[in-house]
Amino acid sequence: MTAYKYATLPGITRERPNTNTITSLAWARTVAHTPSASGDDLARACAIAVRVLFGYWYPGETGGPDRIMAAHRLSAGQVNRTAFAFLHSLPPPHKEWGPQVWQAMKAWPALPGAAPQGGKGRPAGKPTLSRPQPATGMRTNIVHQIKGDEADGVLLLLPDAGSVQRWATADAATDEVLRVWYVAVTRARRLAAIALPEDETDALARLLTERQVPVRVV
Repeated sequence: MTAYKYATLPGITRERPNTNTITSLAWARTVAHTPSASGDDLARACAIAVRVLFGYWYPGETGGPDRIMAAHRLSAGQVNRTAFAFLHSLPPPHKEWGPQVWQAMKAWPALPGAAPQGGKGRPAGKPTLSRPQPATGMRTNIVHQIKGDEADGVLLLLPDAGSVQRWATADAATDEVLRVWYVAVTRARRLAAIALPEDETDALARLLTERQVPVRVV
């Protein structure tokens, strides 16, 4: 399932800038449990978990995770495995999730050199939750992240009005969005499906039929 921009897609949402720690951690936990998560999102989720754990384990140290890792001779692999294991251990986020996270942090086996100091590093507040994430088993990403990939079936989401008119009249040489749509449908080995407003389905069916493309409206 793909679209031109993240806001169109169901599934995991992008971490918003300047969110509080507990909300960022809730996003990271969701990413870690999402089979279709991109490599970039997984890396960002891991970095969030590292910051949270390091803030508790090394409260008096500054300079960021890289400096802490160097000071305590921690390998990136060791730290990342610990961070992902911690994320996977957390229960699904909910409004009263913070105390559960805190108990999990205190109980989690610390890395060498850790020196917690009471409640320092405890994520405060309540997470701002995104909409529930459907467990579809389907990969979900914007078109730019599936370039070069293929799948038996590709579903392109076009929720905005006027998409059919754009497809019929725009010039691919100058219209970036049209070129992105082309990339999306050509990722399909067997079936390309397009979801668009119901009042535009007949127009798209006519357009494709005129170009001798087999069409089925469902």
